[in-house]
Amino acid sequence: MDKKYLLGAAVAVGAVMLVPGVAAALGRAGRPLMRAATRTGAVAYDEFRRAGAEAYEHMEDIAAEIRAEMEAERAAAEGYADDAAAEDFADDLDKPGVKAHAG
Repeated sequence: MDKKYLLGAAVAVGAVMLVPGVAAALGRAGRPLMRAATRTGAVAYDEFRRAGAEAYEHMEDIAAEIRAEMEAERAAAEGYADDAAAEDFADDLDKPGVKAHAG
C-alpha cells in the first residue's frame, strides 16, 4: 500500500470522529452569532425601509410642486390667450363699420 493512501485514510477517519464534536461546538457558538447577525439584518432593514419612505415622500413633494407650477403656467398661458383675444376684439370694435353683437 501507498503511504499517501494510509495517511489520507487516517485523516478521513480522524475527521469523521471529530465532526460530531465540532458540529456540536459550532452549534452552541453559532446560535448567538446567528442571532446577532439576524438582529443586525433586521435593524438594517428597518433603517433602509425608513430611509426609502422618506425619499419617496420627498419625491412626492417635488412632483406635487412641479404639477402646481405646470398648472399655474397653463392657467397663465390660457389667461394670456383670453386677454389677447379680448384686446383683438376691442381693437376690432374701434374700427369703423364694425358693430358689437349682443350675444
